[in-house]
Amino acid sequence: MNLLESIKIALEAIFANKMRSLLTMLGIIIGISSVIIIVSLGQVSQQMILKEFESFGVNRAYLGLSWRENPRQRDYISKEDIGILSDAFSDEIKGMSPSVTDSGKIVKRTEEISVELSGVNEEFNKIENISMKKGRFLLESDMKTRRSVAVIDEKLALKIFGRTDVLDEEISVDLRSSKATFIIVGVMKEMPVPFGNMGGYEPPAKVYIPISNMEQMVGMNGMYWGLDINFRKGVNPDETLNRMISIIERRHNSQGKNLYITYTAESELSMVNKVMSILTLVVGAIAAISLLVGGIGVMNIMLVSVTERTKEIGIRKAIGAKYKDVMMQFLVEAIIISAIGGIIGVMFGILISSIIAIAFGFTPAVSLLSILVATLFSASVGIFFGYYPARKASKMDPINALRYE
Repeated sequence: MNLLESIKIALEAIFANKMRSLLTMLGIIIGISSVIIIVSLGQVSQQMILKEFESFGVNRAYLGLSWRENPRQRDYISKEDIGILSDAFSDEIKGMSPSVTDSGKIVKRTEEISVELSGVNEEFNKIENISMKKGRFLLESDMKTRRSVAVIDEKLALKIFGRTDVLDEEISVDLRSSKATFIIVGVMKEMPVPFGNMGGYEPPAKVYIPISNMEQMVGMNGMYWGLDINFRKGVNPDETLNRMISIIERRHNSQGKNLYITYTAESELSMVNKVMSILTLVVGAIAAISLLVGGIGVMNIMLVSVTERTKEIGIRKAIGAKYKDVMMQFLVEAIIISAIGGIIGVMFGILISSIIAIAFGFTPAVSLLSILVATLFSASVGIFFGYYPARKASKMDPINALRYE
């Protein structure tokens, strides 16, 4: 018996028992589609995380004090340090700013509005992706003259004034025991919240003021805890940050004390991607267990099929069918059942993962590798779990098989 005849007989047997064949395929269909959906969702999640990091700034970094090492005030980063770093790394740095942030509130009649008040310099809009809706961002002249100006986000403008055209309006900010009035010179477009408003949490509105004014309000006196930095494309952030720390340590005579730490968006993104990959692999492996269950289902049904067709096997062997002919007949049937289940599973997996990706506003990301692996796995299931029933059928004694009732 050749392969084509085996396929023809297998298909006739499958279509003769449509419902049983479909139920046999169900485990394979669920397993294959689950693996494809999980791998695809992992890729969509990585797209989502990358998009969030791009809005934050992929080349962004922070250099600051390590509080675990109990730094003293003389170890703080000074204005002079910032000036030297700006000159030494002008080709690598796109923007650098000290950032002093604290929680404050704006009183509107009887209502108190919580705000995040940040003192920054004129380069901060090169670090964070700030897009202006009205007016301008802070200028170097604002820092030098300690001009009482502020840039607010459009959500805050709507809360206070009911409109976004609020240039030259005044806001009064309470910060601890300090109170100051600022003239609005710019309104920012609302910035995306990293990973959405998780758990319904709504972050406070942002207000940016000159770092010189913030120093005056909190008594910083030109000494800072850290710097926000955005590097140019092609720069190695870790290497550059290490060189920057070396300069600061020499200036503060603190070599070897590990008083300064750094964080980079790139390293954080790499770590998150690694965690996501591991989670996808683990959950995918758990989903693949259903393929094992499906394979056991294939073996079970094939054993039933062998038992039901015992007399047929006896007749075929009696008229000259060889061991390999019977073996091939049942093995091909198991492979076809698994392959059809695998194809249906792939189609369902692609469809469902695409619907989920589009629902979240992302391009469907179906891995060709996951489809290939899933399809090969389904064929392997047919071979592995079909072998024992096929072997059992091929080894039947024709006389005993003919007597079987």
